[in-house]
Amino acid sequence: VSPAPTPPADPPPAGADPSGAVEDLPAGAAASPPPPGPASPRAVVEAYFAAVDAEDLEVLRRLLHPDVALTACGSRPRRGAEAVLAMFAAIFERFPVHSDRPVRLICDGGTVVAEIHFEGRSAGGVDVTFEAVDVFDIAGGRVRRLTQWFDSADLERQLGSSG
Repeated sequence: VSPAPTPPADPPPAGADPSGAVEDLPAGAAASPPPPGPASPRAVVEAYFAAVDAEDLEVLRRLLHPDVALTACGSRPRRGAEAVLAMFAAIFERFPVHSDRPVRLICDGGTVVAEIHFEGRSAGGVDVTFEAVDVFDIAGGRVRRLTQWFDSADLERQLGSSG
């Protein structure tokens, strides 16, 4: 008599790593539950841009993984939600008028690439516009990693000495 076949495993929940890999948390760290609301990577990125345009740091906090990593052109890398939120607060002060409009989203699993059109006015009254690309890695309904690509030298030229 041969043993009964093993039933197939249930598929991983939405947003889970399909390989079944488990990420180790640093010693003493508690796992944070995913935020309520958007779960698909595309929905998370759309909520991120809405929160950035609204300067809603509380929504951004819920969308960012506690140990998020952010690398942006012309800036030092940031690690952790609070460091990233502090960077956004500084950007909002530097550009009190701004619009980050994603013009195209490319989604592949938990990765979303966003082509962005930025228009804004600096605190010094200088109008700026540029194109950018953000690459998001989403895990568990949160932004785990974000890289931002744009021509920072062009932005500084637009700002001149008054931005």
